[in-house]
Amino acid sequence: MASQDLQTRLAAEAEFQNKRSTGQLDEFEERRDKFYYLADTARKEYMARIHELTQGNRVIVVGCADGGVTPLARGGAKSVLGIDIADAAIAKLNQAIQDEGLADRANAIVGNAEALDVPESSHDLICCTGVLHHLDIEASMQSWSKALDEGGKVIMMEPMAYNPIIAGYRLMTPAMRTDDEHPLVPKDIRTMKRYFEKVHVRGYVLTSLASAVFSYLPGMTPVRNGLCKLLETVDRGLLAVIPPLRYLCWTSVITLENPKK
Repeated sequence: MASQDLQTRLAAEAEFQNKRSTGQLDEFEERRDKFYYLADTARKEYMARIHELTQGNRVIVVGCADGGVTPLARGGAKSVLGIDIADAAIAKLNQAIQDEGLADRANAIVGNAEALDVPESSHDLICCTGVLHHLDIEASMQSWSKALDEGGKVIMMEPMAYNPIIAGYRLMTPAMRTDDEHPLVPKDIRTMKRYFEKVHVRGYVLTSLASAVFSYLPGMTPVRNGLCKLLETVDRGLLAVIPPLRYLCWTSVITLENPKK
């Protein structure tokens, strides 16, 4: 029964991601993208860390439907393997790899991110954005820690669960996500700590969420962006003094280091 449930969940996830990669969810993407400016600072930190950590290393990009593989292959990674459950996305990505002449150091395969089909200790870095909260955390951490070499790292950008405004928005927009999505909670962080020596979670978008009200008002984008930057300073101060507030943030950048073998 458990195996049946797993196959059903994976099939539903694959169908949703295939629709996204072929543009069938554009209406929802556009509605959601209106608020993605809030996560710009988090995204910049994530990208800076990726650029720093990929140089000369063997990288796995988990959930690579939106790309990520070709930029890393161009940017100095020794090798890049993209893994995604959506076959349509993988076909498109492999065509891009061929078109850009990157096949000597990049590849993309259809696979289950909870059970990576790679040799043990074969990679230096695993990265993903908005993927882990679709997965079984325990199974993923077990698989990822095995795939990484000693001193290997995971860097990811993931949503947190406890912000009441974001939680309410998720409830009102079920068509924008699959039934299995589960933004991260403290229990998930404790699971990560069982498989990695070091776990660092940095939260983003706490009080700065208030600037989103200006997204609905025409001509107010400069005001919205200015208020967001101001409140991001407030967020940094609050999170430095009260670290558990990170669970009330919308998103986070999480770094895992030194897998426990």
